[in-house]
Parts: sequence; structure tokens; C-alpha cells
Amino acid sequence: MPAVPLLRVRDLTITHRGAGAPAVRDLSFDVHAGEVVLLLGPSGSGKSTLALALAGLIPHSLEAEVTGTVAIGGHDTATTPAAVLSRQVSTVFQDPDAQIVTGSVLDEAAFALENLCLPVGEVLARAEQALRAMGLWARREENPDRLSGGGKQRLAIAAALATAAPVLILDEPTANLDPQGTAEVHAALAGIAAPERAIVLVEHDLDGAVPLATRAIVLDDTGRLAFDGPAAELLHEHADALVALGVRLPTATLAARRLNERIPELAADPLPLPLTPAELAASLSRFQERCSTDFRPDPDRLRPPDAETRPPAAIITARGLDLARGGVPVLRGIDLDIAPASITAVIGPNGAGKTTLVQALAGVIPPPRGRVLVDDVDPATASPRVMASHLGFVFQNPEHQFVAHTVFDELAHGLRLRRTPPEEIAVRVAAMLDRFGLADKADTHPYLLSGGEKRRLSVGTALIARPRILVLDEPTFGQDLRRTDELLALFRELRADGTTILLVTHDLDLVVRHTTHAVLVDDGAVVASGPTQALVRDGRIPLPAAYAAVPPPLRGLLADEPPSPASPPADPSASPLMPPSAPPRNTTQENPAPSRPQHADTGVSPALHPEGAGSATGAADPAGAWLHGLNPLAKLGAVVPALVVLLFVRDIATPAAFLALAYGVVLTGARLSRRAWAVLLLGVPAGVLVLTAAMALWTDPSQVSASPAALRIGDWTLYTGALEAGLATGLRLAAILGLSLIPGLTTVGADVARSAVQQLRVPYRIGYTALAAYRFVPRFGYELGVIRAAHRVRGTHGGRGPFARLARGWGYIVPLLASAIRHAERVALAMDGRAFGAYPGRTERHEVPFRTRDVVFIVLMLAASAAILIVTWRS
Repeated sequence: MPAVPLLRVRDLTITHRGAGAPAVRDLSFDVHAGEVVLLLGPSGSGKSTLALALAGLIPHSLEAEVTGTVAIGGHDTATTPAAVLSRQVSTVFQDPDAQIVTGSVLDEAAFALENLCLPVGEVLARAEQALRAMGLWARREENPDRLSGGGKQRLAIAAALATAAPVLILDEPTANLDPQGTAEVHAALAGIAAPERAIVLVEHDLDGAVPLATRAIVLDDTGRLAFDGPAAELLHEHADALVALGVRLPTATLAARRLNERIPELAADPLPLPLTPAELAASLSRFQERCSTDFRPDPDRLRPPDAETRPPAAIITARGLDLARGGVPVLRGIDLDIAPASITAVIGPNGAGKTTLVQALAGVIPPPRGRVLVDDVDPATASPRVMASHLGFVFQNPEHQFVAHTVFDELAHGLRLRRTPPEEIAVRVAAMLDRFGLADKADTHPYLLSGGEKRRLSVGTALIARPRILVLDEPTFGQDLRRTDELLALFRELRADGTTILLVTHDLDLVVRHTTHAVLVDDGAVVASGPTQALVRDGRIPLPAAYAAVPPPLRGLLADEPPSPASPPADPSASPLMPPSAPPRNTTQENPAPSRPQHADTGVSPALHPEGAGSATGAADPAGAWLHGLNPLAKLGAVVPALVVLLFVRDIATPAAFLALAYGVVLTGARLSRRAWAVLLLGVPAGVLVLTAAMALWTDPSQVSASPAALRIGDWTLYTGALEAGLATGLRLAAILGLSLIPGLTTVGADVARSAVQQLRVPYRIGYTALAAYRFVPRFGYELGVIRAAHRVRGTHGGRGPFARLARGWGYIVPLLASAIRHAERVALAMDGRAFGAYPGRTERHEVPFRTRDVVFIVLMLAASAAILIVTWRS
């Protein structure tokens, strides 16, 4: 008798609220224990919708019209409570940052277990086991923000594993990661595949996923089932059909297809389509005897360039470019030339400085004057409209740069700024809509488009003004193979017309096949740059493993264009089909790329891991740091009465006494950083003096003329009464700040939420939701900065008056709110998928007790405050 499936889908059709057509249609399949199912399909085929339904988040967390059934472990998702489903299925989403809601790695792994009301001992045991499986146990006390993208995703997988759910759903977990982070996640998945567990993986990077997959399910562009079968067999037998659908094939498969097309000896008997680099290398080795060993590309392609020929002058140059953010160096000593009419890729690991570099070159971030020249314009001094006439910029998040209410107006915006005649606008916008498959969306609001449609629209807005330079940050992110190929074909057309294209990408297959030049950035510096084929041939840039398996003389055939005349094969006498005797190296002896520091526990960005940095979460309070051990409510209750009093006093003695009290408490009871010491000992006194002087000058002399004169200059007199009023105001504000620092410097957000839940009986769903929202606050400043830059690039940053500023600020609100709502939705989904709210209560592993010392602290602070008021009142 066959085993009962862990997942059973029957006649499933899902239509999102407000959608005109179903996202998925008439799906029926089973998933059994031990299977690793690869869920494939073009953009818009409903993969993510299906993943949410398999996880039970549709219909419990997202409203949609659902017909048919989904059963998890025999439980119908439509009628089974979330508490039960949370024990049967766990989910890992695409965005690592949208899944993290706590302040330490251990707390994150324990979050779902606490929501499931498991005993503390079991919570800790399961969390430890999961973190050890993901290689994160040694870093259990660290803040998750210190992990790299790959490390955060491994943490998300650990949190999912800790629930011991038999079904694990992963929705494009590597989409936001660089190759190193992607490899980390795939290695982690390989380690957790087990006979008792079923894994459903929605993935765009098949190189690491195919070796794991036992089965593949393919959806077509209408959301129907196109193929279902063993993964390797399906990819072998239906490669052409999958390419036609827009499904990305493994890089080894793409490489073999390209070699079959380009090598005449393989036309009659082509290479079998491999799925892995090892299979590709074996195929090439097997065919070496049959193929002509003296095969060469057309000699005309390799003819040396004319000695009189000189490379054209660079259209973008940078010399000695340095940039810092928040005092932290991001770019260091950048010297770079971008050739005109080239397609140049900027590559490197996450956090290397790629986006900052292209933003500086494009003037999005104003570079130091004279360090960058773009089409004979200095972006440090040029106006946004002048830059927009030379250069178009496409941001990583398309929503950041939208400024209009319809797709048509979004495309027409740049043309209207240039006062293009309406007739020409209509023609050019219609042509752009057709080119990007958006003709039926002309009257749609840009925010209502799908992710892929938003990406295409953002590229169209940059192209429609026909700039000489086009800069794009991850332009193929979220695009299927079909749309990616259309976009790259467009780039080739633009280049043929003389447009220079500069793009940031993690897609090394794109770099090898479609770019003319490449720039490798690491740790804020350019470590390699030049023609792509030369860098590939010499191993100067990272290669997909499948391309590294191709002999160097043949790698030029993988590109869309023939080998560059300036880059002949390194060894013309070598057999092109002989595999290299040693694995290809990624650096050369002449100019090696600096290696990145390696840690025993991978997954952290070295730039975010200062030596000796410890964890505040698990560190014991040193002697003299007694404030950190108090209950947050006690600290708030102790200072709030004094803060209220300070709002009404107007003398000098009272705020001075409260300021002294605050300093005494903070300096004796808090752990202070150097910056905090500087603020307390230098910043606050300086602020008091400045406020004293400012308020003294601002005070109406007629109100203090009865006091003695402190200074006379001509007819102007500064009275001591004005100085006293200014000093009182400065001291009052300083005392308010000082008292606020008592809880502010010694309390973490998680403890505030926990104490509110435990002592004030605030429902835990409110407290922990507030904690998740608190983690998002720092993103607002970053998001606002990006939106302002995007609007400036679009030419909407003109005007200097108050009305112009008001109009710009209003334009920032919609994208900022949209970004906040999107992030909140993702966080809410991630929390729902981890049993948040499944039960009325939860396990509180972290007790934040209200102890005798808390009462003593409140009493002493209130007594001190009363004493200050009595003494100052009498005086």
C-alpha cells in the first residue's frame, strides 16, 4: 500500500482578490516524504501563490478565492487551525530581512517554538539542534543583522527546521544573494534533506538546486501544470519546451547548447545536455577524440588589431574616488574607465560596494568634485536635469522611482520634462509599451503591476528619453528566461546604436554571455576590470562552475559575440576539447584578487565583524553596569515624573539638579561607548552653551530690562535676565535628555516588549508586533534616501522654494508608504508562518521580572526628585 502523501493537492484554482484571472488553475499532485520537489515556471505562473497555499498561508493569512483542496499531513488547510498547520509545515521566504523579528540568533530559532507553547527545555534543545545543523550555534548570541545574506537565510532555515515540521516550503530563498550566499543555502538544504521530510523549493538558480531535487513540477504561464516528473529526466527531455516557457536551465545545460550551436564538429552529433559541471566536463572529454583537435574559431576573429588603432576615449571616468557612509569607508581609491558603446557588468559579493559605485558614477550619490566625469559632465556639480539628459538610471527596487499614477504617464514623464510635443510622446510611449509587453497596462497604476512588469516599466522609463548612457542595478532580478533574453536583446540593440550600458548583477552567466566588459569589486576597491572575455580566459573574475569546466580556448564561444580580437586564446596549440589539467583558477599571479577573510563559521560579512566584538545579549553585566539589569518599566517609571516636572519649571536650579542626578545615575550605572562619553562630556555642555546664547539673543529685551546689563554694544544691550532665561532653557532640555538616557542607553527593544507583555499584560501579539515594527524603523531613513535619489534622477527634484520642497516631500510619501506596507506584509506573513498568534499565550523563555531592586530604584529616584523640588522651591 503506498504511503500517505505529506502534501495532497486536488483541482486547486486560486484567484487573488481583485485579479481578473486565476493565479493557478486546476492543479492536482501529491508530494511524499523523502521528495525534494523543484517548482519551476516563468514569471507570473503562480509559483509563489502555490507555495503560499501549500504552506496554508492561503487562505488563512491572505485573502483569495480558492476552489479545490490542499491537505497537509491529512489536514485540509481551509478548515484546519493555524496552530495545527504550523506543526505540519514551515516556510522560508525570499527576503532574509523580512523574516527576522528578534534580536539574537538563538531567539530567532526559538521564536516559532515559543509561539507553539513548547516547554522551555524543549525550545532550547530544538533551537540548538537546528542552529548546529546550519552552522550557526557558535553565533547564537549575536544580532542577526550581523549575518550576511546567506547567513540570514541559513538562520531562516534553522528556524523552520526547529519546528520539526515534516514539510518545508522555500520560496526563492537565494533570489537576493550573491553566489557565495547561494552556495551556502544550497549546501544547507543538502544537509537537511531526509527520508521523513518533504521539501518544496521554488528556485531560479538551478545550478545548486538540481543536484538536490528528486522531482520537478513545472507550471506554464497560465498557472496550469505543464510537466511533472523526475527532475533530471524532465530537464533532459523537455529542455527546448522549458526554454520556450521561459524557465532558466542549469548553466551547464546552457553552455552545452551554446557549444553545440557554435562548434561545427558537433552539429551532426551534439553533446548530450548535461545538468552539472561534472557532466559537462565528462561530455567534453568523451567527445575529444571524435572532434577535430585543431578546431579553432574563425582566424579572422583572432586577427591582431591594427597597430594604428587606438581605443576610444572613455565615456565615464573615475580617478581616486573615495566615498564613505556614516563615517564608514565604502569605496577606496577607485580608478576606472567605461568604454563607450559597451555593456559593462559590475560584479562582486554582497556588501562589496557595487551599487554605491554605479550610483556615484551616475551622480545619484554626488561624488567628490572632479573625481568623476560622465559624458564630459561632472555629476558633482551638474543639475539633476542635466544628468538626466545624458544618463538613465534604473534602481534595484522599481517602486522607488515611480512618480506618476498610470503606466502611460510614467513613461511620458521624462519626455514632458523635455517639452516633447504630445504627438511624439504618444508615439514613443506606445512603442515602449509594445516593446515591454505593457500595452494592456497603459492605464494601470504602476504599483498594481506584477514584480516583473514593474521591472520592465522602470527600464522603459530610463530608455524612453534615449540617453547615451544607461545604468541599471540588478535589471534581470525577478525576470524569467524569456523576459531576460528580451531585455538583453534590447541592450544589444541599444549598444549597436551607440548607447553605453553599465549594470550591477549577480548573474555570472549573464556576465559571461552578454557583456563586453566586467568590473570586479571587493571590499570597496576594483580588483579586476577589462574586456569580459579576457578576464574569463585569464581567470580574473569568478566563473560559474559550469563555465570553469569548459576549456579556456572554448570559453569565448559561450558569449553572444565572437571572441575579441584583443583576446586570443592563451595557448593556440592546445586541443579545444581537452579538459584543463587543473581546475581553472580565479586569479592570476600578475594581479591576484585579494581573498576575502574566511571564518570557521561562514555567513558573516567581515566588514560587520569587528575584532573582539561580543554580544550584548548574552554578556554578563560588568561591575558598575547595574542599570542594565533593571526592569525597563522600572526605569521608565522612575524618570517619567521628573520629565513631567521639567516641562513646567523655568528656574535654573531645578533643571541643573535633575541634570546632575541623571549624570550621576548614567555614569555610575551604564555601559557607555566612546560616542556616548563624547556626547555626555562634550556634546551636552556645548549644546547648553549654544542654547543659552541663542535664547538670550532671542529674548525680548523689554521683558528683562529690569535686570543688570551684562554687555553693551552701541545701542544694543544684553541683560543678565536674558542669559538666565537662556541658561534655564538649555539646562531644562539637557536634563530631559539626560533623564531619557537612563532607560534609553540601558534598555533593548525586546525587553521593553517582554516587560509590557509580562508586567502590563499587554497581549503578546501586540507587544511582539511592535517589536517587529521597531526593527523596521532604521529602514525608513535608508528607504527615504533611496527614494529621494531616484526622484532626483527622474528630474523631479527641481525648484528651491517652500512649495517645491512640499511637492517633493509629497512625492516621497507614496513610495515610502508602499515600501513600508510591502515590508510589513512580508514580515506578517513570515510571522504567521511561524505560528505567531496560533495560541492565546506563548512560552516566555526570557523572563523580565520586576524585583525588589526595581522597586528600590523607583523609590530612590522619586525621593531624589522630591528632594530636588523641595530644595529648589524653598530657594
